[in-house]
Amino acid sequence: MRRQMFLDFCALLERNRIRYVILSGYTEYPDKIASDIDFMVDESAFARLPMLFSSPDALPGARLVQFLRHETTACYFVFARPVRERIAYLHPDASSSYRRRGRLWLDSEDVLSTRRMSPSGFWIPAAEREFEYYFVKRIDKGSVEEGHVRQLGLLLAEEPPACAAVLARYYTRPEWAAQIARAIRDHDIAWFEEHIGKLRSDLRASRPREGLIARALAGLRDLQRMANRIFHPSGLVVAVLGPDGSGKTTVIEHLERELAPAFRRTRRFHLRPHRGAVAAANRVTNPHDQNPRGYAASALKIMLFLAYYGIGWVTLVLPAKLRSTLIVFDRYYHDMPVDPLRYRLPETFGLVRTLAPMVPRPDLWLILAAPPEQLVSRKGEITLEAAHRLSAGYRRLADLLSAAMPIDSGAPMSETLRNAASAVCEFMATRTAQRIQDMG
Repeated sequence: MRRQMFLDFCALLERNRIRYVILSGYTEYPDKIASDIDFMVDESAFARLPMLFSSPDALPGARLVQFLRHETTACYFVFARPVRERIAYLHPDASSSYRRRGRLWLDSEDVLSTRRMSPSGFWIPAAEREFEYYFVKRIDKGSVEEGHVRQLGLLLAEEPPACAAVLARYYTRPEWAAQIARAIRDHDIAWFEEHIGKLRSDLRASRPREGLIARALAGLRDLQRMANRIFHPSGLVVAVLGPDGSGKTTVIEHLERELAPAFRRTRRFHLRPHRGAVAAANRVTNPHDQNPRGYAASALKIMLFLAYYGIGWVTLVLPAKLRSTLIVFDRYYHDMPVDPLRYRLPETFGLVRTLAPMVPRPDLWLILAAPPEQLVSRKGEITLEAAHRLSAGYRRLADLLSAAMPIDSGAPMSETLRNAASAVCEFMATRTAQRIQDMG
């Protein structure tokens, strides 16, 4: 599936007359794509990419579900294509004029003007340009492993004088540049491990390609990029609600597993934002057998929950959302008015509904529902009467909440999982298109 998505991706660029190169890691493309697709375009094409990729028909059967500008001239995209209950992904990472830490290392025109066609039918850089990109990236990251040195060695062997000139540009002492070339040819990982600190410091101290004014302007653009990251965060908050027996745990585990490639990390909360995990021993096994609290104690409980949500949202949820985290809530405050007995609240306790607008809202609600008879058969802790009442309550809740998606969990589990994952992907695609439009 990723093979076809990659071919469609290259065809999309060609169809729109966008000059590009796949910068590195393409040796086994398109049959094996193990990581992000680093590619470069020119400045004008780079500005067009977000709107082009967010078009519903950009890649057949796939949608753009994530967009992250991680440098002033670098954008990370994620295409998702549902395949039954699974999701296939493609992760293009675009750059124009390769920059790291605000500094220009490669100009896109230098790379694109010398591009060449690979035997597999897509564009790649000239050997010395790829060598420069790969070398700078690995040294600046401070991570040089066996596979990296092997690839650098292949490029050095292909164009020895041109690649040696690249090293001489960054390391002006001839003997030092010669040692680096020797270590690459000999695949001497130990040498790189021993000298990586000096290699990185000398690289960063080398003469910049841009003048002071150009670097200052790049710094201002980077401030704008960071502001957009704050006002248009790429993380997502999903709350999964439903009666006992509706399959919440299975759906949540599936979403975390299948959606993880669209985010940098995942995090799960039970009911409210909190630090650490909820111990299994603290889980309620027969919630409806407990006696409700009095009105005063219930009011205090609700006020404490409001404080938990307010503080937890500011200290835990928002920072995680800014760091491109998928945050999944297993139950939420809005379960309480639907199923007050579970939380030992009086059935006629109206305060919980009155204060609901004060609770921060997730980006998306998934409301699971199954026939009452199935709920009872799956989870013998509730009566058929309670199952009917809860099913009706969650249906009403799905109608009342904005950005709520009802999911039929009475269907075969594979269908339920497919519908849940597809619902989140569709929401993310719509939201990503809106984020791109809002950021201009």
